[in-house]
Amino acid sequence: MKIVTSGCSFTHAPDSWANYLKDQYDLINVAEGGGGNEMNIRNISRAIQENDPDYAVLQISGIDRYELISDELIDFESDAVIKTENYTWLKSTGDIEWAKDIDPRISKPITNYMRYCYNETHQILRTLSAIRNFQLLCYQQNVKHKIFFWQKELGKRRKEIIFSNKELAFWYSSIDWDHVWFHDTDSGLCEWGIDNGYTGALHEDHINNPPQGWAIIDGKKTMVGHPSTECHKHFAEKVVKNWFK
Repeated sequence: MKIVTSGCSFTHAPDSWANYLKDQYDLINVAEGGGGNEMNIRNISRAIQENDPDYAVLQISGIDRYELISDELIDFESDAVIKTENYTWLKSTGDIEWAKDIDPRISKPITNYMRYCYNETHQILRTLSAIRNFQLLCYQQNVKHKIFFWQKELGKRRKEIIFSNKELAFWYSSIDWDHVWFHDTDSGLCEWGIDNGYTGALHEDHINNPPQGWAIIDGKKTMVGHPSTECHKHFAEKVVKNWFK
């Protein structure tokens, strides 16, 4: 079985759930560390058309993420800066202020976008419409698919925004939610990991001393950092591979 996968670093990392599929399936992983949903969905949509897979798995990243194109060719050592043959991609990553004090060719577009253009309604719209377009492509190409979220992105507050806006409500209702996997009705990989006894990667835990890979945030046990290697491995075995059956 040929499978294409896409997402952010939760799918791109060397020890991610996707890479635990290599030994059993023909895997094409086009995830981008730090990538936003539009970029990740473009990547998997292109991979579907170029590789004719049997199955596509899309991991949704943070809805607040975005990308910009700079017409300048910028050499900068960062996964968030991708120089192509005639332009440069600038990723917002998970830290939307990461570029604040660096090369002005990078910092100016990102900080100006955040200051003058960014708003949550637009970000939600971009993600919902991109998901629907991805699903339409899968139906058109006769590719089975599954979607899941890195963590709980569509909680109570965001759903209130969605259903108070006709445009957002239209795109939300157009998505075939039967092909979206949720842990505990509206959560994602992080919450699945915590509830199944796994933690975040300890080397990324700068909150606790000694690190433990989780913290109590807003009264709830919450993963700190990316999922641990064991969390990724068992998510692939216990959840993802069951989709293919």
